[in-house]
Amino acid sequence: MEPFEFEMFAHEILSRLPSKCLITFTASSIYIDNLIGGKVDICQRKFISFPVDTPLSNLMILAAQYGLILMCIQGPSDQLILWNPTTNKFLNLCHNKPKSFFDIKADAVGIYLDSLYDVKILHLQRRMDGVVPRLYSMNTHEWKTLSFLKGSDYASLLYLWSNGTLCNNVLYFASPHYWAPHKSYMIAFDVVSETFSKLSTPQFTHVVARQRCFLKIRNILHMFVVVKTHDINVKLFKFEDQGWLEVSSFTNPKSISFELCLNNLGEKGAQSWSFITDWGIIIEIKIDMKDLQYLQDAETFQGLYNVASFEDIVLSPTL
Repeated sequence: MEPFEFEMFAHEILSRLPSKCLITFTASSIYIDNLIGGKVDICQRKFISFPVDTPLSNLMILAAQYGLILMCIQGPSDQLILWNPTTNKFLNLCHNKPKSFFDIKADAVGIYLDSLYDVKILHLQRRMDGVVPRLYSMNTHEWKTLSFLKGSDYASLLYLWSNGTLCNNVLYFASPHYWAPHKSYMIAFDVVSETFSKLSTPQFTHVVARQRCFLKIRNILHMFVVVKTHDINVKLFKFEDQGWLEVSSFTNPKSISFELCLNNLGEKGAQSWSFITDWGIIIEIKIDMKDLQYLQDAETFQGLYNVASFEDIVLSPTL
């Protein structure tokens, strides 16, 4: 192959092949690690900067898909940012919008690719008078308003909505109740029909907490639930055939710090798993070889605070 042809091949083809990475935000830095075989490889860690001049403590990861990351810049007026860490290009989705357009404490977002290969951003705007779903198209750079479910409790701030997890053409939003876990539910958005439905979450009498964001393993929705009987246990459930099935149970979980959680991610032999609950507490569980083999196929690390997996590709939100 001629040098020019090889350079063109490398630039046009090889540079567009996705490789799995893990991006982590701390109070002082942003860094990216490679994900190899379900493990974090810190040997080639690289540090990057955020393209907007703001303290890193103001940033929060909301969702990640197709090499793009939905971010929130927290402030007097929260900003919703679509960012590609590979190209360092971004799009402010709140540009020319009212100050109250996005509220990190109440709203939820999700990202998906439709049948026409258009990247869509779903924004569920929750206010006291109801829920207003808005859908952004990267192709047209326009928002459109959708219809939502009938009911009076969806906008209540007693429900702590998660951001969307995409699984089999459906965006799932966990909606745990702040004081009454038995009232919790989840919202499903079918990206093909652009319609919403209300579904149940795993129900227990003695639920202590639930995982804040769903976990996707082999393209199946999963959720960790913390329950208390005689001891504190963690149960892992999967969602199949419109129902929840218990997969595993773990004893003696413990709460840990964010720093310890990051250290465990970098330990190749660490047989533990961490996730953040709807109460904002990071829980660590010890896992055996059987569960380790099952969990290593997890397709997202979004269950952790300000940590997300993404594909290293050149798709730009400004196109």
